Parts: sequence; structure tokens; C-alpha cells
Amino acid sequence: MNKYELFKRTVWIMTIIWMMTIFYFSNQPANISRTQSGEILVKMDILSEDETTIIGDNRISTLQNIVRKSAHFIEYFGLGILMTLSIMLLDLKIGSKKKYMISWMSCTFYAISDEIHQCFIPGRGPMVRDVFLDSFASFTGVMIIMLAFIIFRQRLESIIERGQLR
Repeated sequence: MNKYELFKRTVWIMTIIWMMTIFYFSNQPANISRTQSGEILVKMDILSEDETTIIGDNRISTLQNIVRKSAHFIEYFGLGILMTLSIMLLDLKIGSKKKYMISWMSCTFYAISDEIHQCFIPGRGPMVRDVFLDSFASFTGVMIIMLAFIIFRQRLESIIERGQLR
């Protein structure tokens, strides 16, 4: 196996591991998710350990919600990046724009399936706004890779024009 094939497989393995990680976090009951959000807020010195167990406090609920939605964004931003790299490395006979669209749609479908999966987890349920957030986050990841490819291509063409790559 040559280095390029090894690289392609590695990127796909990373993408699948990332998707499994998202599944793992989505598979946790609401009370565990709430506890993890509280632990992050304690580590950030925003809440005390005692405050994380208070249920019904609007300020604490809002802070925990911000942590959970930030985690959603980070998870799907990363998935957008990895999925785009994975799809771009496939030997598909389609243009780059279609590959970017396939990448984004794959992430969005995964977000939908993730929300459906949460129907079966105690204390959790599907939320349409999470699908929108996840879709936006993955779109952002796809766009970052697209811009990186455009910049890289322009720099490479510039180097070739100047005769520095021969």
C-alpha cells in the first residue's frame, strides 16, 4: 500500500471514529449530559461544584445549555472537516462542488439520524434546532476545507507560474 492509500484510509478511519464519538455522547442519558456540562463549567471556574446539582435555576440551565450547544457545534464542525477530506479523497468522477455538497449533506443526514437516535435515550429527545445547528456547524467545516483547497491551489499555481516547481 502506498502512502496516498494509507493517508486516504487514515482519514476515513478518523472520520468514522469521530462519528462514533458523536454517537457515544448522544447515547448518554440527559442526567449524565447535564453532569458533564456542569463539570466543564466548574473547570472553567464559572460554577461551583454545589451549583451544578441545582435543578431549576435559569442561570445554571442557560450556562449548561451553552456548553451543550457549543459541544454540538464542535462535534459537527469537526465532522464537516473530516467528511469533506474523506469525500475529496475518493476517486469520484464528479466535480469539487458536488463533493462539497455530498460532504455537507452526509453530515446533515448524520445529524438527523443522531436526533432520531436520541428518542430512545432516557431524558432526551429529537430537537430540530439541534439539526440546524449541526448542519450549520458541518457546513462551516466544509467551507473551511473548501477555502483551504482554493488558497492551496492558488499558491501552487503561483509557484508553478514563477517556475519554482520543476
